[in-house]
Amino acid sequence: MFKGSPIRLQRVDLGDTTIELPIADLVGLRPGPTLVVTAGMDGDEYAGITAAYQLIERYTALDFAGRLIVIPVVNIPGFQAECSHNPLDDKFPKYIFPGRVDGSPTERLLAVISSLASEADCWYDLHGAAITEGVNPYLWLHNTGVAKVDALARDLIHYGIAENILYERAHFGLKPAALAKQGCTYIVAESGSRRTELSDDAARHLAWLTSTMQLLGLIDGTPERKETRVMTHVSFITAASDGLWQPADIDYSFIKQGTTLGQVTRLDGTGEKIIRAISSGTPLWWKETMRLKKGDILLALGS
Repeated sequence: MFKGSPIRLQRVDLGDTTIELPIADLVGLRPGPTLVVTAGMDGDEYAGITAAYQLIERYTALDFAGRLIVIPVVNIPGFQAECSHNPLDDKFPKYIFPGRVDGSPTERLLAVISSLASEADCWYDLHGAAITEGVNPYLWLHNTGVAKVDALARDLIHYGIAENILYERAHFGLKPAALAKQGCTYIVAESGSRRTELSDDAARHLAWLTSTMQLLGLIDGTPERKETRVMTHVSFITAASDGLWQPADIDYSFIKQGTTLGQVTRLDGTGEKIIRAISSGTPLWWKETMRLKKGDILLALGS
């Protein structure tokens, strides 16, 4: 992949085991802002991982301004086990912030990532659908109330960087709001699912990243302005019990209220229940596989 790789493997003590975390810390030819890019926060989301490695390869010549820190696979234990969570403690790294150096394995891992993000103007987190999911590509932005931080989100909306943008109010104490106090904009990019080509989804991630780097001033240029659908709310339909999920064959570009989403059945084959959309909106992600556990998200709907 690389001739003389700029990626170093940093040993991280997770308590009972030690992992090697790939990190590329690139300093550009000119002064400028700091951008941290992470991927593989969920260990089974591959388009973002692919895009992160391609991003490193694209900028090894350092022809940019500022500093670019890329961690292409954060959740090494989850990646090795081909699952979203960290199997060492069953926690999801994406939900942990800022972590603890003396905590659980996932808390220790995120303490390293959070320390890097504390130096950044923007933390850009690459995601996509897990092995069990489908997704409509979208950017997830937050209104934090911090003018400097929110300016980037407003620019991303203004230029229509993604066809779908979720722009939510940042809740006090959670990652986007906490990072905003440090002067860092937090962005989640979702592209990649079981139904699409990995190369296309990685290319979309790179296109979004290029526009973001232009708006931040890391590279020259201005994004081409496009139309976008901006959503400010997301609602969830979740499984009420364990069992079997049989999703309906439907168009996930837009769903109307009352649309049949699928059927839930108990493991003994009884208790058939039809699940319908409780409102209209744009599907953000949805469950595509049969195994069902209580609390699983069957559909996340943006409006």
